[in-house]
Amino acid sequence: MSVRELFRRRLGKESVSPRASLQDDLMKHLARREFMHFIPSRFNIYYLGAVAAAGITAGLLIFSSPRTDRQKTDNNKAVSSDTVEINVFDIQATLPIVVREDNVTGKRITDVEKAGKERSALSHTGTKEARDTGLVIEAAVTGVVDSMKSKGLFVPSRPGGMKLQDSYMNGTALFELSVTKGCAPLRIHFTNNAGSVDSCRWTFGDGGYSDEINPDWIYDVDGEYRVTLKVFNSDGYHASSSARVTVFPKPEARFEISPQEAVIPDDRIRFMNYSSGAVHYRWDFGDGDTSILFEPVHKYKDYNNYDVSLVAYSEWGCADSLTVHNAFSDSKYFIEFPNAFIPNTGGSSGGLYSSKSDEVAQVFHPVYSGVTEYQLKIFSKLGVLIFESNDINTGWDGYYKGQLCNAGVYIWKVRGSFINGEPFVSMGDVTLLRSP
Repeated sequence: MSVRELFRRRLGKESVSPRASLQDDLMKHLARREFMHFIPSRFNIYYLGAVAAAGITAGLLIFSSPRTDRQKTDNNKAVSSDTVEINVFDIQATLPIVVREDNVTGKRITDVEKAGKERSALSHTGTKEARDTGLVIEAAVTGVVDSMKSKGLFVPSRPGGMKLQDSYMNGTALFELSVTKGCAPLRIHFTNNAGSVDSCRWTFGDGGYSDEINPDWIYDVDGEYRVTLKVFNSDGYHASSSARVTVFPKPEARFEISPQEAVIPDDRIRFMNYSSGAVHYRWDFGDGDTSILFEPVHKYKDYNNYDVSLVAYSEWGCADSLTVHNAFSDSKYFIEFPNAFIPNTGGSSGGLYSSKSDEVAQVFHPVYSGVTEYQLKIFSKLGVLIFESNDINTGWDGYYKGQLCNAGVYIWKVRGSFINGEPFVSMGDVTLLRSP
């Protein structure tokens, strides 16, 4: 059984409120308890009795037989003056127990867990001296707890109050973190296990602090941070505990599409990767296909408005993403319309236009590239259809049923598709001007 376990059993559900003279009181009590146990390698009450008996016997022999020389009794004194020492200090904060034993192993034990292992090892060596040494350690622990109780150094724990045996003697922290490491920005929820306290102070290691009982904190910059919680009671009690938080850097996802004015589905598309801080990648081309290559090449089967996404992952699993919506909207296929024209007052041309008629803007028609299907409609402000054409080479000359329309604003609407199958629908207005 380790020294830590011995203390845990003895303390039970009680908490510690030490006095300044604790160490001296415990050392005196321990020395008395040790003196009352028989250990061959240490001076104790049994050796004292033996020395006294030897002295009485020697005195009788001397007085009863003058001719007998005084005998030396060096063989009866203790071989070692080393003792098992329990030292309790700063008990309200960390409760470290230091046990030193060097008469058997020849080394000093300065850690509670090492002392427990040494106790266990001594208990199984089978020698009486080893067993006695182990019993002294166990008795010392028992004596420390009993002495502290008898001197009023322990008080019953308040419901929900501090439980140092849980926070320190079991090696658990005074608080818990929802996570201890992650990617920036890292949000952490802190849970205070101290129970009912008058006040507390959190310091998060990045210059921030909080007086809340269970705060949340966001680390937006990568790095290593030391989080510390200090709790206080009205009687001056103080306890603290710390933990480390690791925040990993976030990568940056960046890419470009080549060619910039790609024609879908004619062109093969190359995706240029300019990401930083990443080691793994996942592409989503928007048509159901994906890739994990650094710079993939992809060919679309049909025209559509595709959203292309890239997710970049760092070596710690941190991720950043970038999505380009309607990635191929800047196609080299297009259709555009003017916003005004001046009809020929000499009569209708039937909507046929040429470079000569375009010089004076006599026919309303589109400028286009790659159009295969086409339908144009012209409406008055009242919504009356006054012109319609399914031939992109025939425009509106400003006439309706052989009569020149009044000057003013008219509404046009066009629909159709390009060579690659991309559909288009558009609407706008055009001003009919009359020549002076």
